[in-house]
Amino acid sequence: MQNHITSIDLLAETMMQSLQIYMKYARKMGLAENEYVVLYSVYHHQGCSQKDIVADWELPKQTVSFVCKQLVERGWLAFAPDPNDKRGKLMNLTADGLAVIAPIIEAQTAGERQSAVDFGEEKLAALVQDLIRLNKVLSKNLGVE
Repeated sequence: MQNHITSIDLLAETMMQSLQIYMKYARKMGLAENEYVVLYSVYHHQGCSQKDIVADWELPKQTVSFVCKQLVERGWLAFAPDPNDKRGKLMNLTADGLAVIAPIIEAQTAGERQSAVDFGEEKLAALVQDLIRLNKVLSKNLGVE
């Protein structure tokens, strides 16, 4: 069997490495990876639901539910009724939750901005557009649109 690494293989590895940078950052900041994902999501989308996080991050429903319950117990997250769905609940950060995640995300954003400058903002914008197009083609060709 021939061991031939393609450009797509290298891209997949590179994308996983990029995701791992954020997961390492979460751990460095004292958060478990899934806690970070939930807090990050709610920070950017106050009033989102667990279903939103499951769909956006492709995480198991049980994982998101478990993490949300832990964050509620810590006093970082609160549920509110969804006015559009009797059974649904929307999530918001509490003052304590915001105090935890806001400085983490602000430091992350500063690092991302500097990275964009260091890499080249125009090059980054072009890379993002290319990746969006590639994802559409790849999704189509793998039948997972």
